[in-house]
Amino acid sequence: MKYSLACVVWELTLGCNLKCLHCGSTAGRRRTRELTTEEALKICADLKQAGCRGVALMGGEPLLRGDFFTIASRVRELGMELSVITNGTIHSEEIFAGLKKLKPRAVAVSLDAAGAALHDRIRGAEGAFARSGAFIERCLKEGLPVSVITTVHKLNIKELPGLRDLLKGRGIAWQVQTAGAEGGRFSEEFLLDREEFYSVGLFVEACRREYTPEELPVIGAHDLGYNSLLLKNVSLYDKWEGCQAGISVAGIRSDGDVLGCLAINDGRFIEGSALATPFYELWSRPGAFSYTRGSETSQAGPNCSACGHAQACKGGCSEMSLMKTGALHNDPYCFCAIEKELFAEELGDPFKKLKLRLAGLAGRGAFRRLGRMFSGERGAREN
Repeated sequence: MKYSLACVVWELTLGCNLKCLHCGSTAGRRRTRELTTEEALKICADLKQAGCRGVALMGGEPLLRGDFFTIASRVRELGMELSVITNGTIHSEEIFAGLKKLKPRAVAVSLDAAGAALHDRIRGAEGAFARSGAFIERCLKEGLPVSVITTVHKLNIKELPGLRDLLKGRGIAWQVQTAGAEGGRFSEEFLLDREEFYSVGLFVEACRREYTPEELPVIGAHDLGYNSLLLKNVSLYDKWEGCQAGISVAGIRSDGDVLGCLAINDGRFIEGSALATPFYELWSRPGAFSYTRGSETSQAGPNCSACGHAQACKGGCSEMSLMKTGALHNDPYCFCAIEKELFAEELGDPFKKLKLRLAGLAGRGAFRRLGRMFSGERGAREN
């Protein structure tokens, strides 16, 4: 079977000017061996040969690399879409001019609180909130397609309403995701519990119902729950089709190692080095990414084996499943399971009726319009 590669998330460097509490890569110092400019440009060509349609350049902080625009320009020259994920604290006229020239699909800036004190605490640097805010304002002024990424944990879950009010009506696409425990600076005591996790889904759902995609284009990331009986407006897509690591997405570390998803951040899932083997060979190799491409319902863990969605869902988010249970296909942070635990006894049969009533509230038109907002087409009109 041939797998279509929609996007590669590429960690250009592990170097970073911040020390974010929740950083899954514990970024700060560069890896001992990071790709040279020539090696990175070769990988760009390999990605094109693999049929890659889009590349998201991230770090660490990708703008710290002096050859960032050389690499980013090659991505665009080869006809691939480009997204840039930055903390927004590095400013210069050359950076904004360069970003405009690239015509990126998105410039995504991390923002974890609605005010400076908490954001700066989470980001490990005084003044980070002000610098990121100024970066966003300048991007908007330059007509760049701006996105904001918020990573939620116990420290900032109450910030969501304030962030909503800060972002709405400004043409900023907002992605809400949850923190994992892979990083060396993040304490597990700050991880969301199941009810808090579900409340994040409720928040996104409420925003999607109250605001149009043009007023507040907001989505929950790939880790934010599946197969809800109630919540139909959380993801960018109307149906969860299982972890896409190695199916339609892949990740490249700054040393060239290839994984299905960088969020997994586990050496056991390295498929090989893009330095030793061309990326297109790693992508098309028989047996590659077996944990998703070869997954079967029989592999589902105890949290998922009895679920009617197991075949399509494949046990939820691989990163979440590994973090919480140490195994794949066993994600305990599942909207369907949480809802059954929280509501089934109280609602009984009326729960089914409520499900049917709510199912009609998620029209496909909203998903199409959100897709345009998250693809950088901020001014596009509905056909």
